Amino acid sequence: MKMRLSLCVFALGLTHVLVGQNNSTEVHVTLKETVPVFEHCGHIEEDAHAQQTCFNRFIMSHIMNELQWPEGLEENGRVFVEVLFDATGKITKVESVRSYDELAAAEAVRVLKALPDAIAPAKKQSIAAPYSFVVPVSFAR
Repeated sequence: MKMRLSLCVFALGLTHVLVGQNNSTEVHVTLKETVPVFEHCGHIEEDAHAQQTCFNRFIMSHIMNELQWPEGLEENGRVFVEVLFDATGKITKVESVRSYDELAAAEAVRVLKALPDAIAPAKKQSIAAPYSFVVPVSFAR
């Protein structure tokens, strides 16, 4: 029996706290990352979790509204597309990293290339930074 495991990890906007000891003195280090902010999510300013949720919902809504069944595509499946934002919030790369069909991959890439640029870039430690994520796009009739 062949099993297929698909794992998409979205580490969007997570806050981690590392606690260590140095000569009996606690040292707290907070690593804070935020996702790029689309205009639709611009009203959310300080809550990284709410920004992440809005980001994910915006991406999924965009895919659902824009995705079309490619002519000639005969079977259902899933395409994994990587999207890269630069440190200014502009989309610089969209490519299929795994696909079951070339027609499906081309359509998924087309849809994600049509995303608007972010109005604010992703941040790491409050500094603008590039941001990359992989999104699964399902084709099912």
